[in-house]
Amino acid sequence: MNALLQSQVFFFISSVGFIILGVFVAVLLFYLIRATNTFSRILEQIEDDIENIGDTTKEMVEDIRDSAVFGFLFRKKRKSRKN
Repeated sequence: MNALLQSQVFFFISSVGFIILGVFVAVLLFYLIRATNTFSRILEQIEDDIENIGDTTKEMVEDIRDSAVFGFLFRKKRKSRKN
């Protein structure tokens, strides 16, 4: 085998290898982008749920503070007048 034929075989094998590697990287990026989009949607849903929980908690605290039992147990202290 002469040097020219060996170089052509080398470049053919390396070209096929780079094409296979390129396809593999493209598939990997495709699935990575899909996973990122899914993760982003999950995070948005979690943020919405946390906001709803926060609003519900605020409403419950307001209801408890407005109740007569809370007012009876935890009366507001009067400020003493300083002379």
